[in-house]
Amino acid sequence: MNNKFKIKGLITALIIVISLLHYFGGDRDLPIHNFYRLLYYIPIILAAFNFGFKGGVIASLAVSLIYSPYILLTLGTFSAQTVNEFLDIILFFTVGIITGTLVEKKNLSLVKLDEELKRYMLLENYTNSIIESIKSGVLAVNNDMFITMANQGAKEILGVGNVFIGQNFTEAFACCESVKDSINSVFKENEPNENIEIFINKNGTEVAIRINVYPLSFEHMKKGLVIIIDDITELKKLQKELIRNEKLAALGELSTGVAHEIRNPLGIIKAIEQTMKNELKDNSEALKELSIIDEEVERANRVVKALMEFGKPPKGEKGLYPVGAVVEDVLTIANKYIMQHGVKVKFSKADDTNTVIDKELLKQAFVNIIFNAVQAMPDGGVLSIGVNNVYGHSVKVVFEDTGIGVKEENIDKIFNPFYTTKDEGTGLGLPIVHRIVEEHNGTINVSSIEGKGTVFEVTLPIRRD
Repeated sequence: MNNKFKIKGLITALIIVISLLHYFGGDRDLPIHNFYRLLYYIPIILAAFNFGFKGGVIASLAVSLIYSPYILLTLGTFSAQTVNEFLDIILFFTVGIITGTLVEKKNLSLVKLDEELKRYMLLENYTNSIIESIKSGVLAVNNDMFITMANQGAKEILGVGNVFIGQNFTEAFACCESVKDSINSVFKENEPNENIEIFINKNGTEVAIRINVYPLSFEHMKKGLVIIIDDITELKKLQKELIRNEKLAALGELSTGVAHEIRNPLGIIKAIEQTMKNELKDNSEALKELSIIDEEVERANRVVKALMEFGKPPKGEKGLYPVGAVVEDVLTIANKYIMQHGVKVKFSKADDTNTVIDKELLKQAFVNIIFNAVQAMPDGGVLSIGVNNVYGHSVKVVFEDTGIGVKEENIDKIFNPFYTTKDEGTGLGLPIVHRIVEEHNGTINVSSIEGKGTVFEVTLPIRRD
């Protein structure tokens, strides 16, 4: 506003100065007056440039009004100069109107261009917002295989920053020949290539990703590729869990049948062994052999019992109980065993929410986990147990020991029936735990570092009925 006021002042000053020169600059017949008349166009054009059509007309009118008394001096006489002076007034208006009109057209074009640019920027920002809000990774690659765009999802999935932009895509995935081959095939055939599954190392962690590659065209010209990346690590875990559950269910059915078939012969062997003991009570050598048979039959019975529990865990009565209190009960039961092995327990409980559980079954599961943890610390150690409410929809119980850990290649085997690393183990303890957690519609996850310890996470949904 202040700048426009200054321009108005300048235009007014120019008109006044030029008029003074024109009126008082000597005889009107002097050639210099022709130059003064030309100077009037300066404020007219300046007004038109700054204030458009309206400014040009007002400046032309002002100049014409000031210029008119000068023409009156020649009234009554007719000469070429008089005609020229009338033409000057017409030209003042012509120049003001034409210049103002052209300036307004230009300003209107600039306004339209500015609006188009704003619309383009809004559309670009809207498109970018859509792309950035997609959890999947979205990458754009040009014809030279350089990454030109990567959304936040891609950076998070791949664990990279802005340095990713401008990198050659095949170098970024140098470890994966299958990705290179797929990219090249899309370039050659101009057809999508979908569901490429690979594993990458993300900050020291193996991550499973799925890649879909699509050709990118603009105005019927190939401009590169669009690559969609999804983190399917959790999906792979879920698939593995489903396969494991199916195997365990099948083995459970088989185990129940086998256990019943084995139990009867074991009962007969036990009865015969007792009869022979009574008959050979004076034969110490025979009694010694019979004792071995007795021990082995008992061991076989334990396996049969475990098989039956694995196949069909004995169901108690479900009720509304706090999970943290169940863990405390188990710690009370197992306290002597824990202390005998020199293990220190750290227990924490936050917001112990009630949920519908089979308390006795869950106790059995927790006892198994705790005993496994204690046995993994033959020289003593620390067992940390935490109970937490997860966003009001589930309860998570975490058992973390400082024991010998589990080899990475064996982690997936620990819930398999009969898998054990202990001389006296049946290999059914953890499979039974898995079945019990499954009975509660929960999940159990294990992570371990050999030589440092193991973490069991049991997650149970919160139910009120």
